[in-house]
Amino acid sequence: MSKLFDRIQDLAEEIGAFPLGNCSPSDDPDMQTAYVYSFLDIVRRFLGSVKRLDNSLIQSEIAQINTDIQIISEAYDLKAELVNVIDLINDLKEQQALKIIDSTVVSPQLASKLLDHIVENLETESANSLPVICENYGLSSGDVAEAFKSKRNYIHSRTAHLQPNEIKSLAIRMQGKYAGIELDRLLSDILSNKTDLNMVSEFEDIKERLIRELSSAKYVIWVAVAWFTDRDLANLLYRKAKQGVNVQIVINDDEINSTLSSGLKEHFETYLVPKSSRKLMHNKFCVIDLQTVVHGSYNWTNKAQYNNETATKIDSVAQAKQFADEFIRLKSMVRKLI
Repeated sequence: MSKLFDRIQDLAEEIGAFPLGNCSPSDDPDMQTAYVYSFLDIVRRFLGSVKRLDNSLIQSEIAQINTDIQIISEAYDLKAELVNVIDLINDLKEQQALKIIDSTVVSPQLASKLLDHIVENLETESANSLPVICENYGLSSGDVAEAFKSKRNYIHSRTAHLQPNEIKSLAIRMQGKYAGIELDRLLSDILSNKTDLNMVSEFEDIKERLIRELSSAKYVIWVAVAWFTDRDLANLLYRKAKQGVNVQIVINDDEINSTLSSGLKEHFETYLVPKSSRKLMHNKFCVIDLQTVVHGSYNWTNKAQYNNETATKIDSVAQAKQFADEFIRLKSMVRKLI
């Protein structure tokens, strides 16, 4: 219980401290978009945690909150509503009138997806610190030498046996602690019973699956990946752009991408993330026609198809909208940095 309240308190403080006042309705629309979507990222994590509180008054209050905002003035109104909710939570906490909802049953499919995100997040830790971090999350102990051999194997050996609800509990402990958004979003949907998703996970022939999905696009293809060197995929995007599909790309600005980045910039709306902001590109995803998302550990490189990678296709307008929001936030951040 205290961990949940600590997380809610931390996110409430982030909401209170978020510098919305630095942006006004008269500012550049791109600046407004960057502020709005950065603020929404915190708000969604906050509401995802608050939904676990078993209190009808709080649930009634947050049910009336509209997070479908676009401009900075709407963000001001949203913040005011959230401050009222935060005050209510603090009052009820003092009265000891709050309990946690923890009756959500997680299907094996959703648990597997949660575990994929857990592994991806833990892999961002250094091999030196990974054993201690895993142990702090309640996983079995190990040594640094084992972690140095393979971080992924180290993590898998400590999580492969977990049951669905154990995976959910681990995800809850990790919520809001990593730059990656996918774990928090999926967990929020699970806890709020919004997991009516058609999901297909792939472990082999990922490139072929990706080609099929991209080929089906009629309107929009938005790509955010760390590295893009696969000419087959680039040529396919070129053909789709010629058909009138809106193709936009966000990738890292580094030597790996240098072989294709000039061509991508020539033919598509392309945003290069500066090296100093590489953490922005922790996520790898593609939004297709604002109704399908393909995401996972798979980078769009020549070598990726030979690696041990994963990718998941999600058919969900709600999920596609969330990833589209994240894409807009990423490219807006890049615009601000250059």
